[in-house]
Amino acid sequence: MDLNSGLLAWLNIKRTGSRTPALGSRELAVLDILWRHDNLSAQQVLDKLSGQSISLSTVQSTLERLQRKAVVTRTKLSRAYLYSANLRREDLICTLLQDITDEIAGGDMAPVVSGFMDYLEQSPGAGKTKPDHD
Repeated sequence: MDLNSGLLAWLNIKRTGSRTPALGSRELAVLDILWRHDNLSAQQVLDKLSGQSISLSTVQSTLERLQRKAVVTRTKLSRAYLYSANLRREDLICTLLQDITDEIAGGDMAPVVSGFMDYLEQSPGAGKTKPDHD
């Protein structure tokens, strides 16, 4: 299940004109690595996906999908491609919030901000940054 369709399905909303590409959990895991480390080969990404039993070809396919969605860029170096994130984590979050605001609140940001503030007040640990892990 991808991030966008999971939330929208739960809310019983059909996607219309989303600014955010649909990203699955594996794509998000790979993207998270590329946000922390720039210019990695598929093998280097696989090495950083600790604890996951996936093959190099699966990582290569995931990187190819992300490249087609224009979320990552790639450059050829010798016989391998090096991949970099093409958008910042903050930009992805911003477009997700814009999509949610349009779909749920009719473009009105006030209820979204209010709901987020409620979340921060009610959730222990919310708003704290998590340390990098490698």
